[in-house]
Amino acid sequence: MKAKQRGLSIEGVQGHNRRVILTAIQDMGACSRKDISVATGLDPATVTRAVGTLLEDGMLEEVGLVKGGRGRRSINLDFSASGRYILCLRLQRRSFSVAAFSLRGIAVDTIELPVPRGQPARKTFARISEVMDTFLADLRRIDGIGVAVPGPFLERDERVILMTESPEWQDFDLIMELRQRYSSIRVHSIHDAKAAALTEWRCHAKRLKTQVLLYISAGQGIGSALVVEGEVYRGASGLAGELGHTSIQFDGPSCKCGNFGCLELFTSRLALLRAIRERAATENGTCLTPDASFEEVLRAYSEGDRMALEEGNRVACYLAQGITNCINFTNPDLVVIGDEYAQFGLPFLKSIKDQVQATLLASVYSGVRIELSQITEDPVLKGAFLDVLSQT
Repeated sequence: MKAKQRGLSIEGVQGHNRRVILTAIQDMGACSRKDISVATGLDPATVTRAVGTLLEDGMLEEVGLVKGGRGRRSINLDFSASGRYILCLRLQRRSFSVAAFSLRGIAVDTIELPVPRGQPARKTFARISEVMDTFLADLRRIDGIGVAVPGPFLERDERVILMTESPEWQDFDLIMELRQRYSSIRVHSIHDAKAAALTEWRCHAKRLKTQVLLYISAGQGIGSALVVEGEVYRGASGLAGELGHTSIQFDGPSCKCGNFGCLELFTSRLALLRAIRERAATENGTCLTPDASFEEVLRAYSEGDRMALEEGNRVACYLAQGITNCINFTNPDLVVIGDEYAQFGLPFLKSIKDQVQATLLASVYSGVRIELSQITEDPVLKGAFLDVLSQT
């Protein structure tokens, strides 16, 4: 027996048209009603009616006259610059960040605070809540809350199943706790690398007409994400992109995930600092000390410090192996390395590219660009915003 197809009510059709219009404005930026009509295929009268509702609701605003054909002038539309906001939280192993974005994607305020090693998740959540409560008290209307977390993260169940060196989060249901505390606001969750990949696609890869973007998030942890023609590939349960827990040394040290020789064990910021601090305690000929910070390592690397170069290039070599594996498996035409390791700059990138070139077939290497992210704002927070905006 064939299932009956269900149609849309008038309200459903109108809601669909509004979503189509908002998506067009997000893609094109400030544009006229005529531009929207051409881009969406909706007739001008339908666009005018839908836009009127969105203007009344404060989602959109008129942003000035532009000259069109035959000397005519049109009024451009854009998302509202104030009055309505999206609040975003980024959780990391050693810190958390909160930012409020206008609907145009402009961060109106951002704060980052450290998380002491081993601090109970409940205590960290209380501090996160204090910060978010302050934002909520200052902003008139919050349309949604976006939460970006490290992986492995089962997006289907919205559950962190492992946070390397931060086991306190594995039995704490962060998303549920946030939903209970902020029950009047919709809460959306996303893996941090996928969020950053969304930002990289919209701000950079899309302009290059990239078909497949491989984004590598290299910092406190190692993650990755694939964006295929504008859509983030999530996998069956939202777990796709766990590059940090792929093995590059099958007989290497055991990882908390159950695997051996995982990439993250050799390349995360935590592993890099541990290696440098251990060497600095016994070796001379370096400006680094046994309590060196990541910022001090960056500075020493840029100044040519022997130990910083050796350890930085070692990390680059391991990362290159992981990237080579990904390229062979997913065939991207653009690879972007982002997060904290992008701060190492062009010498670090060259080390990676030289190693990737040496381990790929020449015809494969010639078809892929490998770059450092040039985005100056936190791409994870911005990606969490984009994820909420697309679903609101």
